[in-house]
Amino acid sequence: MGRTGGKRDGYSSCMLRFTALYTILAALLMVRSTVYAQCDQQSLQLGASAPFSTSGFTCQGASGFPQQAWSRRNGTDTLELVFIAPVTQGNWVGLGFSSTGKMAGSVALIALMNASSTSPTPYWWRLDDHSIPPSSDAQYSSFSSNLNQSQYIDGTVYISVVVNITAILPSTPDSFLFAYGPASASGSTPLQHTQETSQVANFAPAGTHLSTSDTKRGVHGILNLLGWGVFLPIGAIIARYCKVWDPTWFYLHISFQVLGFILIIAGLVTGLTLQDSYKGVSGLDSHRALAIIVFILAILQMLAIVLRPKKDAKLRRYWNWYHHWVGRFALVLAAVNLFVGIHLAKENGWNVGYGIILGLEIASILALETISCIRGRNKEHSSPTMSPNLAPNYDNDV
Repeated sequence: MGRTGGKRDGYSSCMLRFTALYTILAALLMVRSTVYAQCDQQSLQLGASAPFSTSGFTCQGASGFPQQAWSRRNGTDTLELVFIAPVTQGNWVGLGFSSTGKMAGSVALIALMNASSTSPTPYWWRLDDHSIPPSSDAQYSSFSSNLNQSQYIDGTVYISVVVNITAILPSTPDSFLFAYGPASASGSTPLQHTQETSQVANFAPAGTHLSTSDTKRGVHGILNLLGWGVFLPIGAIIARYCKVWDPTWFYLHISFQVLGFILIIAGLVTGLTLQDSYKGVSGLDSHRALAIIVFILAILQMLAIVLRPKKDAKLRRYWNWYHHWVGRFALVLAAVNLFVGIHLAKENGWNVGYGIILGLEIASILALETISCIRGRNKEHSSPTMSPNLAPNYDNDV
């Protein structure tokens, strides 16, 4: 079906499409830079006086928190750790070890800097029932050493410590707690935190097999990456730019969308089985909420195909607009949520892989949109009627 009614100015139409595409691209890049700004290899190199080699360390941080926890598990019990965090006079920063993802019952490494100090002092503290009684180094000599290895460079503290991970708590910790807050007037005690969050930490020794939850997490990620990141975007690209292959484009579009929908259903199911393993993890609620929203949009898209009006119906034009733009909105939200999920899983390699996939998809869209705009403008100048096979049409039927 060709375009009906008054003819839209070709240049304005092209600029509108390009503005929308570049806005989406900029938003995705902003989300990516916000989520992954916590861990910086250069920061670890500044803490070079650690009494052990820091090669092979992995980093864990939290969105919105400047703290970094670089660690490596050696053998069964030993965790070599470098805690990096900015701290100013009259304040404290802390890294907690928790078996529940909560503050109560955890043990924390805290760097406190009173108002008269030129550098912070590291301590071990036990957090019971949300109180913060001080604990002497001797009390924790059974699981900690090298606590005096700390530096303070340009407002940032670097603490190097070796921890006996199996002795630190009654049950093996599985979470890092990041927090900061003010010190007491005397500067000897940390007051209640002003902000805190928890992150799932992988304390498994190097070379051990993945746990069941780790395996499920990988399957969950692969299913959603293939569904939301590959098949559904390709199906949308086919629907917009491949209508010259009528009717092949339609069957290709439906095939990609159905397969993608099956994959995201499987991804959602595996995600639900992981909820108990990641309770209390910061950012998980946002990831879950976005997943529910995009899944509802996907269901609406599938229902739209079943309930679409006939081609000659007056509502068909509005149905086309709805189907196109709801689909695009769902894909954008899904891309954001994929980055969030990769961040929560702390799979930096996946971040690179999906970034490449997304970059190729966006580059393809920009190239195809450019070609379509040029052909559409040339056709408008040469003929009063534009062929639907030469330019994308917001009113084309799906």
